[in-house]
Amino acid sequence: MRRMLDAFNRGDVAAVTATFEENCELHEPPETPDTPTAGFRGHDGIREWMTNLREVAGVQFEPTSSAASGAVIFSEWIARGVGHGSGVPIEWTSFVVLHVRVGKIVRAQAFLSRDQALEAAGLSE
Repeated sequence: MRRMLDAFNRGDVAAVTATFEENCELHEPPETPDTPTAGFRGHDGIREWMTNLREVAGVQFEPTSSAASGAVIFSEWIARGVGHGSGVPIEWTSFVVLHVRVGKIVRAQAFLSRDQALEAAGLSE
């Protein structure tokens, strides 16, 4: 997770893609505008996701907490950027669930609700 976030924040598309399995899935919060219903799939999907966030708003992620249970990582990330066209600063908190296999991310799900993310991770309180 740290390798992926560091690479994302540097804008290193190849390094980000290398942290994901070839047949991976990435799902943004359902409330996110213009998010594909089926999410982003495979390395091409990861490149598209990253390009969108970096080019539209220069998004950077800062993890504020994380916990692991087996092959599942639950993490809270603060995202910050500036709207490319508007110049308006943006910031939001995402609760991210990563499913990892043999050191690579297989599935990534982001939520705006901590409770939804905990449930998806199988860590409901």
